[in-house]
Amino acid sequence: MKKLVSFIIVALFTFNMVGQVNTGAQQILNKAIEKISNAKGVEAKFKVYNSGYSGSGEIKTLGNKFKVTLPDVEIWYNGKEMYTYNKNTQETTVVYPSAEELSESNPLAYVTGASKNYNVGISTVKKAGRDVLELTPKKKGEIKRVTLTLVKSDNLPEKIVVEPNSGNPITAEILSFKTATNLTSSDFEYPKSKYPNVELIDLR
Repeated sequence: MKKLVSFIIVALFTFNMVGQVNTGAQQILNKAIEKISNAKGVEAKFKVYNSGYSGSGEIKTLGNKFKVTLPDVEIWYNGKEMYTYNKNTQETTVVYPSAEELSESNPLAYVTGASKNYNVGISTVKKAGRDVLELTPKKKGEIKRVTLTLVKSDNLPEKIVVEPNSGNPITAEILSFKTATNLTSSDFEYPKSKYPNVELIDLR
């Protein structure tokens, strides 16, 4: 599940920080980057499909803080500690995340570290009213290719397909993507009072 979370996060945020791009793709991305970078925060709701699995999720970010919500997992990162709540086991694990753990869970830390390895171009796939971009890593890694569909009218993502080097593609359909959210630091703190009967496993 954590790898699935990682791929979804990378898909949703890769377009915001990329490596080398061709001129046409850069112009398209610059508009999206400007819109996202000027936002106080980002809140995206999506539906994801992968190998018979489907579920709705939500991602919120503010600076280097983030919260991820999926049907079976919730993750909070307050910039220092990361809490992962597993609904099936009724356990919450808290850690000072390593670089590797952040690379699997943190939408900004992973992309910041990986962005220099991506080339971005305009896809050969054409869709009316949409810009379709294709991201390919410069070096071999877990992800083979990411295809982003952006709505021309607002420069925000509509559909994202992540193709890992092993396994089936993951498709995320963006249900909403808001850049004018009123998020605060408290939104990224684990709400202990909400889960009084959940076992807390402290690995700090």
